[in-house]
Amino acid sequence: MSVKVMSIGLKGLEGYIIQVEVQVTEALESIVIVGLPDASVKESKERVSAALYSLGFPLVDKKVIINLSPAEQKKNGPLFDLPIAIGILRGVQFIKKAIPSSYGFIGALSLDGAIVPVEGMIAAILAAKKLKLKRLFLPYDSALPKLEMEGLELVYVQCIQDVTSILSGQPIFPLVEQPIVLEETVSSKRDFNQIIGHSFAKRALEIAASGEHYLLMDGPPGCGKSLLAETFPSILPPLSKEAQLEKLSLYQLAGAPYSSLVQPPYRHPHHSASAVSIIGGGTNPKPGEVSLAHHGVLFLDELGEFSKKTLDMLRQPLENQRVTISRVHSTVTYPAKFIFIAAMNPCPCGYLGSP
Repeated sequence: MSVKVMSIGLKGLEGYIIQVEVQVTEALESIVIVGLPDASVKESKERVSAALYSLGFPLVDKKVIINLSPAEQKKNGPLFDLPIAIGILRGVQFIKKAIPSSYGFIGALSLDGAIVPVEGMIAAILAAKKLKLKRLFLPYDSALPKLEMEGLELVYVQCIQDVTSILSGQPIFPLVEQPIVLEETVSSKRDFNQIIGHSFAKRALEIAASGEHYLLMDGPPGCGKSLLAETFPSILPPLSKEAQLEKLSLYQLAGAPYSSLVQPPYRHPHHSASAVSIIGGGTNPKPGEVSLAHHGVLFLDELGEFSKKTLDMLRQPLENQRVTISRVHSTVTYPAKFIFIAAMNPCPCGYLGSP
């Protein structure tokens, strides 16, 4: 009998349904995973086998074939450990009831059967809501904020037994609610109203904030260009709940720290930064500065010092408000909707026209 369990696959922040098909037959003991899995997915069979063995379900004389559909999409990450394990337990009839197609499962397994958090969980939750899943089983992570998604029930679980109990109709004790909540107010160290003078520049920045326009500031060193740009986010509206989740998922994927969720991000890379760090990329493409500035501000100081290649690569995110990164292993698209502010000196010495 073939069992189908739903999960979420990620290409950048874009999610799509992964149908984990599991077939268990009487044969020489083996586990085979097909559907373009990468190394981290192939290793799932060892984690799942060890976790089931520790729980008293050794796969003796069982051949397990796992197909990750759609087969043409490359799969990466340990998100599929939990759905594979649930599919096997359903295949050997330990779970009696059929698993609804509106239920999704994400999470990695430890060798003792515990379900542990994985990278990209926020992006997977947002994708599950867009894909209209009704219930999502995921690992408990105290570092994530408390989430309430309309139309999507989030079920936090700590071990495989929790999942099997819920699917069998047995109640379990709810987990302690996450201590982190999405913020409601903005607190900024430097505020726009603290700047005295510069009425012309402040007027230009106010227009840029109201219409989300791009801005170039030109002037000698020490005239206040960097300070004006640094205080600019304080006159932007606070991020909505959806924007906060997008910001959190991007920073989680990039492994970058952040100071506030509700305040629009402010990114100011040095002019010596590489094009990959600004646009994004790598062997497994990660978000760059243009994506970390999503819903916020990207400030390039000393614009003339940046390489021509880097400036040319800014064309696509400025025009399309997203950036597409193509590599041999995968092609991903990250959002990059930001207000672009640049500053430069009027000449190489910087003091042209200055008294």
